[in-house]
Formats: sequence, C-alpha cells, structure tokens
Amino acid sequence: MNTSVKIALAAVCWVSFCFGYGGFSVTASFVDYQGLNQKLTELNINPPPEGWGGSDSFRYKGPLWWLGGHGGGLVGDVTLGGGGAAAVRPAETDSLAAELAGLTGFFEVGYRFAPVDFLWIRPCVDISGAAWVHYAHSHDSFNDPDFSQWYLAWTIGAAPGLELMGKLRYQNYRYVGLFVKANYFLPVVGPQWSQDPDPPSFSIEGFNIQVGLRFGQYPSAFRGLRI
Repeated sequence: MNTSVKIALAAVCWVSFCFGYGGFSVTASFVDYQGLNQKLTELNINPPPEGWGGSDSFRYKGPLWWLGGHGGGLVGDVTLGGGGAAAVRPAETDSLAAELAGLTGFFEVGYRFAPVDFLWIRPCVDISGAAWVHYAHSHDSFNDPDFSQWYLAWTIGAAPGLELMGKLRYQNYRYVGLFVKANYFLPVVGPQWSQDPDPPSFSIEGFNIQVGLRFGQYPSAFRGLRI
C-alpha cells in the first residue's frame, strides 16, 4: 500500500473517531459541455496564431467524475460537516489536446431521519465553492508546447439534495455505511473567469449523483455536542 493511500485511510479513521463519521466518495456531475467543446474546437480549427489549424472537433460528453472525501458530526439529528473533491478530464483532437481539472470544497448541513437502525434518510444542503482550469495545447509538449491556451474560473453556489445510507454495525458503537446522495448545484456567484475577454461558456451547474463508503459512530457513543 503506497504512502498516499495510507495517509487517506488514516485521515478517514481519525475523522470518523473524532467527528462522528467520515469516508470516501465518487461523484458523477452531469454538466453541459456544449460551450466548452465549441471554444476548444475553435482553437483547434482556427489557423495560427489564434488556433492550431486542425480539422477535428472536441467531444467532451458524459459525466464529470469527482473523487473526494468528507467528514461530519451530529447535534441531535442535525448533521454538520464538509468535504472536498478533485476531478481531471482529458480530451484530444488531431492537433490539440486538452485537460479539464477542478477542485471543490463544501460545507454541509442536513437532518437525519432514521426509521430503522440500519438506514437513514437525510435531506441536506451543500454550500460549495469550486475552481477549475481548461488547458489546451499542441501535442508536441505539455509543459512547453508550440501552442497553448488556458482558462481559469471559479464559482460559489448551493446544492440542495437527499441522501440514503444503509449501515452495518461492526462494534458496539461503530458502523460502516454505503450511501447514495443526489443533489443539484446552483451557482450563486460566477462562473468568474480570470483575465480572459472570451472564455468558454461552461459551468458546473447541474445534477450530481454521489456514491460512497462511510465509517462512523452511533449517537449513543457521544455525549452532548458531537462534532
């Protein structure tokens, strides 16, 4: 097991022990790539110096996949927590390659309904911030290409959603759970683009499906404020 995996596992164990619960997740974001594909295709097709004189079109499609972690705690049945995630999505045409890379962080508040011991239903709202970069470059080099263009943006917004989690007790007060969470990200500020008069028309607004593994403690393991 490499060092980064050991550190990640140790962090999740620490969060779940000290803060109530913590875990890993994979999120599929269903964003609209139409404006991004159009801008990158223009860079590929336009002759130098505005582009690189290719003939192919960029075809970003499908979900944008985020890998992340989270942690939180309970105040009664109210959940308070947060987390973060990262995404990288490459693409290429005949003359240019491109990478879309993003980082996001969020604070979350929710309310836990637990009709039975092994299941909770949790409406929640994320307050999120995200930043991402689009980097297009000729095939000859990533670090020092003959042609390159980048766009940097950030946004802040809210994502109301609903989570379902099934859990299995494995010690007196500890559990492991599998959860599915659906939400919709609505930008409140942005996207704000960095010093570019003609950026692509792209936003991370959209529907998200998150699936993950969670380790935590039952409320009876705590007294008073459990964060």
